[in-house]
Amino acid sequence: MQAAADTGWKGYSLTERDRRWNAVRQNAAREGLDCLLVPKGNRLDARYLTQMPNVGVILPTDGRTPIVVADQGRGNDWVEIKPLRDRDRPQWGPPTAEALLELGMERARIGVAGLGVGRVTHARAADGVVNYGAYAEVLKRLPNATFVDATDVVGFVRYVKSEEEITCLRRATAISEAGIDEMIEVARPGVDEAVLYGRVTGRLMELGSEHYNQARSDWTAHGWALKTGPLEGHQPRFTGPPVGRRLQHGTFITNEVSAIWGDMVAQEVQPLLLAPIPDRWKALVDVQRQVWEAGLEWLKAGTPFMDVIQFVNGFSTTPGVRTTLTLHGRGVGDDGPLITSRSSNAKIGDLRLEAGTCWVWKPAAISEDGKAEFQWGADVVVRQDGGEKLAARPHGLVSIV
Repeated sequence: MQAAADTGWKGYSLTERDRRWNAVRQNAAREGLDCLLVPKGNRLDARYLTQMPNVGVILPTDGRTPIVVADQGRGNDWVEIKPLRDRDRPQWGPPTAEALLELGMERARIGVAGLGVGRVTHARAADGVVNYGAYAEVLKRLPNATFVDATDVVGFVRYVKSEEEITCLRRATAISEAGIDEMIEVARPGVDEAVLYGRVTGRLMELGSEHYNQARSDWTAHGWALKTGPLEGHQPRFTGPPVGRRLQHGTFITNEVSAIWGDMVAQEVQPLLLAPIPDRWKALVDVQRQVWEAGLEWLKAGTPFMDVIQFVNGFSTTPGVRTTLTLHGRGVGDDGPLITSRSSNAKIGDLRLEAGTCWVWKPAAISEDGKAEFQWGADVVVRQDGGEKLAARPHGLVSIV
């Protein structure tokens, strides 16, 4: 792949901007809202609407140009900004309230994105992502306005991707795969795990990926995820850069290698073993490959999530091996619900897979005693006739001996 200096992302088109704005306006109008407010703190929805993360956005539903409040910068091709008056000690509440009043919203019905968990976005932000102090000041200054949660107004637009967005996710997937190639090249017994982590991170950023920790803000992130330990038994939780450990013969490396291109976050999962693969594990790998590939037929538009769950839970006919599901959305953030084998209708409701939604598809094969688990995953796009795999790498457990 070419380095970022040759292929740097130049931003989304104005056509893409208008598609997003119009779709959000339509959703907001359908909910009886006069405008949508993305307050300070909701970086992902702000970024989705402006290509700028650290801003506040007021988008009227009547077609007027949004007002964007920011403490720095001059805007971009998409928007002009309304700068804060005191940039040294910025206060976000007063200028946000002033912008709402400027648009005539003193008695309006205002939808607020990011107040809590959405059905398809902000799934990991149980308390929402809004800056409380700034939002409280807005409420104080507009006592006659009505404020309601509108997380899903933006969420369901983010949920379904345009082809322009899918093209960016495809590039992010390729960068993630290049990071995996670097991991395979570096991972050997005796290598410091921090060196391994740094080499992979460097490769991702060399190819133009943003730093994953800096780009995400609606849930705790510490960079792409790495986990090392014994092949069977207890392993530490996923971690960011490891300190004070070295790889050993027999180390089992699992990971979630995440790259970002054009705001779209890819995640690729590729386990490595610094030893030959035991026979018991060959069966796990084979069952997981079968359920992964067969599952693409279920990842088609209109499929209820419960059908996918039941398919995976009942898939394995291999004695001593069961299969479980993990499926979660991709996009600017987790643009889709987190679906597992334990998800229920009470949580999912009437949600279905939609054409143009993007996911990390990573079912697992687990031994009957629970000590051995194999999970391989890749980004997919839901199409009318099934899932489209974006990754090019072959399926399996990589053995390094």
